[in-house]
Parts: sequence; C-alpha cells; structure tokens
Amino acid sequence: MILNTIIRPTIRVRLVLSLISVVLFTGVSSIIIGIWIINKNILSQAYDAVQGHLNTARYIYHQQINDISTFLTLAASRSSIKGAVLNNDRVHLIDELEKFNHIIGLDYLNVTDENGVIIARVNNKDVYGDNARFEPYVGYVLENHSPCYGTDIINKDILLLEGEKIAKRAFIKLKPTAMGQKRYSDFEDRGLSIVAASPVFKDDRFIGVVFGGRLLNNNFEFVDNIKNLVFRDEKINGVEVGSATLFLDGLRVSTNVKRQDGSRAVGTQVSEKVYEKVVHQQKTWLDKAFVVNKWFISGYTPIHNIKDEVIGILYVGMLEDKYDQIRRNTTMFFLIMTIIGTLIAVILSISLIKRIIYPLKSFISASQEIADGNYSRKIHIESKDEMGILASSFNKMIDAIFSRDQILKESTQSQIAQSEKLASLGRLASGIAHEVNNPLTGILTYSSMLSEELKDSQHKEDLDIIVKETLRCRNIVRGILDFARETKLERSLVNICDVINDTLKILENHISFHNIRIIREFPESIPDISVDENQIKSVINNLCLNAADAMPEGGDLTITVRYDDNLNYVIIEIYDTGHGISEENLHKVFDPFYTTKAPGKGTGLGLAVSYGIINSHKGTIDVRSDIGKGTVFTIKLPA
Repeated sequence: MILNTIIRPTIRVRLVLSLISVVLFTGVSSIIIGIWIINKNILSQAYDAVQGHLNTARYIYHQQINDISTFLTLAASRSSIKGAVLNNDRVHLIDELEKFNHIIGLDYLNVTDENGVIIARVNNKDVYGDNARFEPYVGYVLENHSPCYGTDIINKDILLLEGEKIAKRAFIKLKPTAMGQKRYSDFEDRGLSIVAASPVFKDDRFIGVVFGGRLLNNNFEFVDNIKNLVFRDEKINGVEVGSATLFLDGLRVSTNVKRQDGSRAVGTQVSEKVYEKVVHQQKTWLDKAFVVNKWFISGYTPIHNIKDEVIGILYVGMLEDKYDQIRRNTTMFFLIMTIIGTLIAVILSISLIKRIIYPLKSFISASQEIADGNYSRKIHIESKDEMGILASSFNKMIDAIFSRDQILKESTQSQIAQSEKLASLGRLASGIAHEVNNPLTGILTYSSMLSEELKDSQHKEDLDIIVKETLRCRNIVRGILDFARETKLERSLVNICDVINDTLKILENHISFHNIRIIREFPESIPDISVDENQIKSVINNLCLNAADAMPEGGDLTITVRYDDNLNYVIIEIYDTGHGISEENLHKVFDPFYTTKAPGKGTGLGLAVSYGIINSHKGTIDVRSDIGKGTVFTIKLPA
C-alpha cells in the first residue's frame, strides 16, 4: 500500500509532464513547419497558375498567327485573285482583297508578282512597284514556294509604305521605368507585327505572293482578351490582379499594366534581369519581377522571328499582393487553429492520463509476447471508450500481422522453391546438355554423310528425317545451355527505347508480323539504364515473337515504356490481343520446357531464359492474362 502510494503519483506526474512536453513541442513545430509549408505551397500554386496562364496566352497568340496564315492561304487559292495576279490587274486585286480583309481586319495586305515586286497594297492603294523580296517572310515564300507565318519587326520605312497612319501608330515614346532596361534612344518607330505569307499558283506555276499582318504596337485587343479570359476583372485594393504584355525587344508596345496615373504602361521597359534571361539567354522567366511600379508573379517567354532570333517577349503576371493576402489569412487561421488544438490536447492529456496508465501494462506484456512469436495473446478490455477501441484494434493488428506473416512465409518459400528449382534444373540441364551434345554431333555428322552417300537409295527419306530431328535436338540442347549458362554481363548505358526500336526494325519484316500492328508508346525522355544490350534485345525479341504466335489471325502488339521516379525503375510493358493464357497455366510460363505451342514450334526455354536475363539485371518480369483478351508481360529494370 505504501509502495503504491509512492510509485503511482510519480509515474502519473512524469507521464503528464512528458505528454504536455510532447504536445507543446508538437504544437510549436507544427506552427513553424505549417507556416513554411503554407508559404511554399501558395507560392508554388502561384507559379503553377502563372505558368498555365502563360501557356494559354502563348496558345492564343499562335492561334492568331495561324488564323491569319489560313486566311491568306485561302485568299491565294481564289481563282479570281490568281487571274488578277497573272494579268497584273491592280484594281480587281484590291477589290477582291478588300472583301477578304473586311473579315479578318489586317493592318496591311499586299500582293507581289513572282519576283517580289508589289502589285497591289490594299490599305495604301497608290503605292506599288517596290520590291518586297528582302522582307524575311516574303523572301522565304519566293525562295521555297511554300507558306510561312510568325512574328517580325517592321522598320519605319516599310511602315510608311503601308501608310502614314500605321507608321504613326507604331511610334512609341519611351517612358522611364524603375529597374527598367537601359536603351540608347528615347523613342521607338519600329513595329512588332504578326506576319503570314502564302504563294499564289496558276496551273502549278508560281506567279506571286499574298502577304499581310497585324501591327501589335498600341493594339490592345490581344492583351485585353488574355486578361478578360484568364484573370477576368479581379482587383485588390483597386488594382487589377492580372495583366498581359507584348514587348518589342524589351519595350512594352501593347499592355494592360497600368502606371500610377491609371494609363497603360506603353513605352516602359522590362527589367534588366528579365531581359538578360529571356532575350539574351532565350529562356522562359517564371519568378517574381518588378513590373513598372509593383511586384508581380510573372511569366515571360521569348518571341522569335523566322530566323529564330528573339525579337520580343510575351508576358503574363499576377499581382503578388493577392498571394500575400492569401498567405497572411491562411497563416493566421492555421496559427489560431494550431494554438487551440494544442490547448485542447494538453487538457485532454491530463484528463485521460488515469484511463491510459493502467491498461498500459497489458499492452506492454502482449507486445513482448507477440515479439516472441506468440500471436494467440489478446488484450481483453470490455470498455466502450477509446481504450476499448484501441484494444480491439490491437487484437485486429495481431491477426493481420499473423496473416501477413503467413502470406510472407508462403511467398518466400515459393520464391525460394522456384529459385532452387531453376538452379537445380540449370545444373541438371547443363550436365545433360554437355553429355548429349557430343553424341548428337556425331549422329548429325554421320547421318548427313549417309544421306549424301545414299541419296539415290530408298533410305534417303529416313536419313533426312534423322538429320532434321537431330538438328531439332541440337537446338533444344543449345537452348538448355543458354538457360543454364551464367554469362557475364557486358553492361553499357543505353536508352531502352532505342534498344526496343532496333529490335522491332528486324521483327517488322518477319513473316509472323505481316498482319500485326505494332504500337509504340514511348516517352519523350527517359533515363539511360546500364544493361547488356544484346541480352535485353534477346528478351524483347522473344516476348514479341511469342505475342505474334498468340495472334495467328492478326492483332495489335503494344509496347509501352515509362519511368517510375518513386522506385527509380524503367518499366516496359508488352501487350498483345491474342488468345491469352489460362489461369492454371499462368504460373508455369517461366518454367523450363513448358510451352503451349504445337510440337516442333518451340522448346519452352525462351521465357525461362528471359526470366534468367532479367533476374541477372536485378530486375523483375511478371505476366498477367485474360482468356480471349490478350496477355501483358511487365519488365522492371533499375535505372
């Protein structure tokens, strides 16, 4: 009694203090880690969102270019335009092209003859006869007689030929910008334009070029469409959250980014850091950036011309204040909830300590017996509270451990038995093969000689049968030796997709594949793996031939390759649409000499040899099959 009075309070106090310490430590750690995770995840989500918006903007931008190209190709195919080009009929040309331009609304639309001389300008009718062959897109069509489209910078002299109005619209006066790129001129008179050009043919004869484009300087339709589509009208503190911009070199020529006075920030420059990465290094920028007068989570991607030179930048961005606000609100909510949860945990720890301390001995005792292998021990607590649930769960866990232990033992024993069987068969097969090989060689030699000497006798046919069957025996012996022999691997780093393609190039000409469609599903990039290339080719060849044999009436052979970065494995799957393998035979496919083929069609060693090759590479090979639907072999090789 005295002992209990002394010991129990001591244990209780120590346990309470320990639990409170753990709860407080966990609470503080949770706050620190939680805030870090919140900040990281919100920022990550912001970058993901901007990346998606940038991809959308890039798609819409290229779609505009494609629309113009399609329009010009259609115009060039009209017989009325072809006739007018051939007859140099300016009036008719302008009339026809004006109808087209009324639909698409290009800033300039022109036609040249086969030498690049301008025949007609739709938007500046009185100017013609100059040569446009030195304009990149026109020059491309003149040289290649095929359409082209993209983005270009149009010089002031060319813009003036298209009309003073368009040249005036292109003119932009530079405005100073904090952290902006330094320029050596205080104005820009060139124009950033999306351009397309299409050849005109008459009876397969090249007779001219239709080309045109849309000036992007001070054209806000594209950037406003992006903002309305992606960001809508969301604002924070009166400032629009999302924005889009087109740059000529590093100068904003079309934007909905606003300055302090509320005007569009046309004429301001991109920051030096962004310019260096996007224009000089030709890489996409996805990071924070100072845009005119505020920080944005920004995405910048280069715009190239026909010569693959960077001539501009496409930008989308989201106001950093939006994510700062989300981060503050989320952090505050998490902080409050964590503190409340910690206080509740401390209170519950103290109140539940008496209900926990007494059953602990039962759990400790049972755990020790289970560790010694006594799975029959159970915890008997009849209460309906958490301790009773814990006891019930503990008992279920014991049963689950026992069940899994039994399954693991059976699986391990099966694998050991399979390995021992294959090893024993390998040693036996190797000995038999060596003993049989020499007599077979003698039989084959003498039967071949007798067949030649008695070629005119009645025994000739019998001797040919002996030779044929002896050759078949020799092939079986060779297969046995391949199965039994432990060949040293000659490893090299290879791309498994290239290895499979090399194998399929040979198989595609095989007679068994004439009515089989081969489908490749390979990733664009995959890690190289260290393997014996010839042995892996042998495995792929064997599995593909087996698949072809399973589809005598034809079908689909699908080969997929993927990389599992969690397990660091390259996974190859070979599907066929053949007759399949029954469930009772499925576990025997890798056994030596097992085959479902007709006599004389196979030795039953191919899959056993393949199993040995993959196993020697520290990989695995598995099979699953459905009768009437097909079979799938799965190979996993360490990357």
